Amino acid sequence: MAIRQRGYYGGAGNREAHYTGVSMPVSAFDQVTVTREAAPQRRSIPLVVTWGVAVLGALAGWYYLGQVAAAPRMMLHLVDLGAYQVAAERVVDGISVYDSPLRGHTRGVFEFVYTPFAAVMFAPLAFLHGSVFTWVGGLGNFALLTGSVWAALSVLGYRFDRRLLIVGPSVAAMLLLCEPIRETEAFGQVNILLLLLVLADMALPDSSRWKGAMTGVAAGIKLTPVFFVVYLLVTRRFRAAGTAIGALAATMVVGLAVLPRDSLTFWSGAFADPTRVGVPENPQNESLRGMIARALGATGAWQLLWLAAAIAIAVVCLLLARRLWATGHELAAVTLCGLTSTVVSPYSWIHHWVWLAPLLIYLAHLAIRYRNLPTLAGLLVTFAVTSGGVMDLVDLHYGSVFDLPGRGPFAVFDHNAYIWLTLALFAATAFWLRRTQLQTRPDPVESRN
Repeated sequence: MAIRQRGYYGGAGNREAHYTGVSMPVSAFDQVTVTREAAPQRRSIPLVVTWGVAVLGALAGWYYLGQVAAAPRMMLHLVDLGAYQVAAERVVDGISVYDSPLRGHTRGVFEFVYTPFAAVMFAPLAFLHGSVFTWVGGLGNFALLTGSVWAALSVLGYRFDRRLLIVGPSVAAMLLLCEPIRETEAFGQVNILLLLLVLADMALPDSSRWKGAMTGVAAGIKLTPVFFVVYLLVTRRFRAAGTAIGALAATMVVGLAVLPRDSLTFWSGAFADPTRVGVPENPQNESLRGMIARALGATGAWQLLWLAAAIAIAVVCLLLARRLWATGHELAAVTLCGLTSTVVSPYSWIHHWVWLAPLLIYLAHLAIRYRNLPTLAGLLVTFAVTSGGVMDLVDLHYGSVFDLPGRGPFAVFDHNAYIWLTLALFAATAFWLRRTQLQTRPDPVESRN
């Protein structure tokens, strides 16, 4: 019996989204069988949504700019971008970026923890000074954020037209109320660039010979995006995974050619040296390791507990992501992988959680499309947990959920909110996939007939 399934998919033109009269086996949760036909026709964002988002984006942008004007040293201090600039100056002057901290003399504080290729990439910062440096830092990250929004919407299957041009910067302005995005803007961090590279890569059709290249470059800047290479492997896109590995290798060659001594230092062990980052129990370390270290300890059996839990979470994520991809939900799969890579990383500061931005985009997309209570509730809860700088609007003077005065047993929840949100997303995804499988399972009596 053929199963007639009508589903929505916005997946960068990689697979057919609407199955009609197509035999589709759904016998096992982890079975991956994809029907590949003609690319689905892209659609335009509805006009009423376009202008609604434009108005909300203008309001959010105005509110954010007001906060920057009131406290520029807090909202746009660009401390980390300044550290990147020091690394750039060392590259230009022929000084090692790994032998000593970029600022001060304290191990684990302002040490360069990125790859030699990243140091080479930062080299132009050495020639930016004064207000030009500030403008490049602030507007540059906003431009990258706008590009990330366009890439996420492309993965969802939206047509790149005038409406998308309007929606991109408008959604980016609204995302300035998301705490990890605000932190990245304030510090001048590199995370949004990595987000853009991976999302733009996943927006390419699977037939593209270049798919995987930008993911490899992202991994060549910071090692965490290597997790997306594993995602490409488990979804059996071996050519894209090979391209990503090749691009990563190319960044290593560039780093070796320009910074041979630093390349030897980094790849011979500095990349895995935890003392270069700091102690895991640091209150700002919003990873699983940080949570366990603060609650239980960071050595011995507790270290083994973190490793076991991190591996288990990564495996569950890849199983869920493979199933999401196979059923046509690429953005959900990629976002889940991004959040998971942040959870299992040894160190994840708040500004590393930029993958919450495409999660908000995806949930808003579902809420607008399906207009049901569960999706709307999921969007509102996620925004409440991830928001930054908006509690003042309701007379609560806390910057984000991490500033809540949690004490005793409740501190492990609000001070590790993003981790719990990710685990809740796991549960919701598994429940949805299971329910979808049951709904599309053929009737056993009819099947025998």
